[in-house]
Amino acid sequence: MPVINYAHRGASAYYPENTLWAFYEGLQMQADGIETDIQRTRDGVLVLHHDDTLERVAAKKGTISDYTYAELLKMDFGAFLDERFVGESIVTLEEFFIHFGAKRLTFSLEIKQYGVEEQALNLVNAYGCREKVIFTSFIWDSIRALRNLDREIALGYLTERITPETLDRLEAAHVGQICPRVDTVDARDMRMARERGFSVRFWGVGTEELMRRALELNGDGMTINFPDKLSAALGKSAVNR
Repeated sequence: MPVINYAHRGASAYYPENTLWAFYEGLQMQADGIETDIQRTRDGVLVLHHDDTLERVAAKKGTISDYTYAELLKMDFGAFLDERFVGESIVTLEEFFIHFGAKRLTFSLEIKQYGVEEQALNLVNAYGCREKVIFTSFIWDSIRALRNLDREIALGYLTERITPETLDRLEAAHVGQICPRVDTVDARDMRMARERGFSVRFWGVGTEELMRRALELNGDGMTINFPDKLSAALGKSAVNR
């Protein structure tokens, strides 16, 4: 099974995370997956944003749920990284599917806010993307809610490490993927997960050394801020523009 190269919030080492610019550049770098994060605005719009607050990427107080979508559109989500990116806007989940839903990609959609599961699932279905999507979360209640809503949609649980107890929990909930932090995993952990039929996708791949570790462990994929370097390691070349 080929390793899926998930552009983590897009090509976020180089471009402002969770923006259309970052997503498109990730594809130019030959990523075959995109990872992004789902939260809901005060007026009920699903948008793509990672942090609990807006301070780091938009220089504003508060959280996504404190603002309407119209208010968020007035904020700058690119300037935090470089002045070249001034004016980048927040992206809705629906916009994301309009731009990328028809492409041959895998989408890892992380639920960052409990309670958005049904709305997110409805959008996935509306855009015909259910075979391309795996929902993930650190929030166990979100994983459980998604499974109660849909018995077939692919699910992955984000966790620090692989343990027998965690695998028991996932097996009971019919969750097929475990997503541990790469620096906590060894060959014995991988063997344990594989023997029980789980796929394994790594997070926390913040350096090239950790990328090589993930490849040596032979996981099914990883979320990575520099998908160009993973593409090179996998023998793929970036697309010429």
